[in-house]
Amino acid sequence: MSPEELSPELLKELSDAEKRLRALYEKRDGFNEEAKVTREMRDDLHQKRKAVLEQLSAKREERGRLFDEMKAARSRRDLYNEKARALMGFRRRRDAEKRSAVFYEDVTTLEMDMRKLESDYETGTHTLQKERELIKLIEEKRKKVLELRQNEPDLRTEVVEAKTREEEAEEYRRLADEEHKKVLEIGLKLDAIHKEMDEFKPMLDHLRSEADKKHQEYLKQREQADSFHQKAVEFRDKVIQLRSERDKARNEAKAIVDEQNRSVRKALDDREKLQDAADKAVEVLLKKGKIVL
Repeated sequence: MSPEELSPELLKELSDAEKRLRALYEKRDGFNEEAKVTREMRDDLHQKRKAVLEQLSAKREERGRLFDEMKAARSRRDLYNEKARALMGFRRRRDAEKRSAVFYEDVTTLEMDMRKLESDYETGTHTLQKERELIKLIEEKRKKVLELRQNEPDLRTEVVEAKTREEEAEEYRRLADEEHKKVLEIGLKLDAIHKEMDEFKPMLDHLRSEADKKHQEYLKQREQADSFHQKAVEFRDKVIQLRSERDKARNEAKAIVDEQNRSVRKALDDREKLQDAADKAVEVLLKKGKIVL
C-alpha cells in the first residue's frame, strides 16, 4: 500500500472531524465577537452613567455652596436683627420724647405760674403777709424751673442719642431685610437644583438597568463562547488522534516502499541478482508501488 492509498473511512472520519472542529472554533469566535460588542455597549452605558454622576456631583457641590451661602446670610440676618433689638431704638426714642414733652410741659407750666404770680405781685394790692406768700411762691417756682433747666442738656442729649440709636436700628433692620432677601433667593435656587437632581434619578436608574442587562447578556455570550471552546479543546484530541493514525499509516506505507527501494538498489549493485531484482521491481510496479533509483 502506498501513502496515497490510506483507508477512505479514516480519511473521511478525519475530514469530518476537522470540519466539526473548525465549526466549533467559528461558533466560539462568533460568540466572542458578540460578547465584545455587548461589552462595548455595556461600557458605553457605564460611561454615560458616569457622566451623569459627574453632573450630579457638580450639582451637589453647587447645592453645598448655596447651603453655606444661605447659612451665612441667615447668620448675618439674625445678627442684624439682634443688634436692632439691642438698640431698642423706637421705644428709647419714644420714651425720651415723652420725657422731653413732660419736661417742657412742666417748665412751661411753672414759668406761666411764676409770671402769673409775678404779675399778681406787681399789680395787685396785697397785705404784707400776702406779698410774702407770693414772693415765696415765686421763688419756689423759679427754683423748680432752674432745677429743671439744669436737666435740659441731658434730656436733649438723651433724645439725640435715642434718635441716633433708632436710626442705627433702622439701618440694621434694612441690612437684615437684605440678607433675608438673599436667603429667599438662595432658597429658590436650591429648589431648582433639587428639581434637577430629582430628574437625574430616573436617568441613572435607566442607565444602570440597561448596563446590567448588557452585562448579563455579555456573561451569557462569554459562557457560550467558553462552552464551545471547551468542546473544541476536547474534540481537538480526537482530531489529533485521527491525524496520528493517518500519519502512522502513511509512515508504515512509506516504510514498506522505502524498504523495497533499498532492496532494489541492493539488487542493482549485485549483478548476479539483477534479474531477480527486475522481477521483483515489476511485481512492485504491478502493485502500484514506486521505485526510487
